[in-house]
Amino acid sequence: MKAVSAQYLRSVRSEPTADHSDFLLQQIEATSDPDERSVIEISLVGEYQRIGRYGDAVAILERNIRADPDHPYPVIALAEHYHYADVNYPTAKKHIAIAVQKARRSGEFLYQALGVQARVAIESEDWILLEETLRELTCYQHEPGKVDVFPESDFLKRIPPGKIDPALVEAYTSRVQYLRSIGYSTLTGRST
Repeated sequence: MKAVSAQYLRSVRSEPTADHSDFLLQQIEATSDPDERSVIEISLVGEYQRIGRYGDAVAILERNIRADPDHPYPVIALAEHYHYADVNYPTAKKHIAIAVQKARRSGEFLYQALGVQARVAIESEDWILLEETLRELTCYQHEPGKVDVFPESDFLKRIPPGKIDPALVEAYTSRVQYLRSIGYSTLTGRST
């Protein structure tokens, strides 16, 4: 697997404008390991996005949603596609709302889904959605052991002054600082 990734990266670096999807498709066909296939497929989605083959990327992402319809992560990936690659904020907002609902039900990836929702809200200037998202992020009590990222805060510096209640930003910032101070891990919980 590492060899495939390394070869793909070398190819992209040596020919940055070329389409390297055939190489990745060959690697997918050559493996019988479903986990390896999934990892290579993620690279293939990225390759399709990199070269502007958005329809091909969406086809894979939508197939992943159909394969695991209750899981939030494939929908998060589709929302991020429309946020970063084939930029369409209304579509990104629609998909991330679905992902947030699935994350709430499953207890997995809610920090990640809400972080993406916050970024999409900022980019689309939906300040009401951003405030709702920050409230939920601040109050959310993650269950240790449920797969998720650590609460993200990179997007806070991109909020224009005066667009939302500064107390919400402060409350969420304090929550993230507290979780860092106790060495919180989404895997194990409080680790200090």
